[in-house]
Amino acid sequence: MTDDRPWRLTDLTFVPMGDGRERATINGEVEIVRQNGRYWITTPNGPQWHDIGREGVDPALNFLFIERER
Repeated sequence: MTDDRPWRLTDLTFVPMGDGRERATINGEVEIVRQNGRYWITTPNGPQWHDIGREGVDPALNFLFIERER
């Protein structure tokens, strides 16, 4: 994962958390949790996404990448 292009789900490396959940982080700030094919994205100061499908992850990460650049 680099900071010179938008973040993508395919770039993330998930590690087991237990209870069937997996977690990936971006720059130690953005946390993406995957469970049963659904995703939760949290950031220190918002926004947050809950229970979104795979198709919603890249647009959410793209939004966060753009916001970070501002």
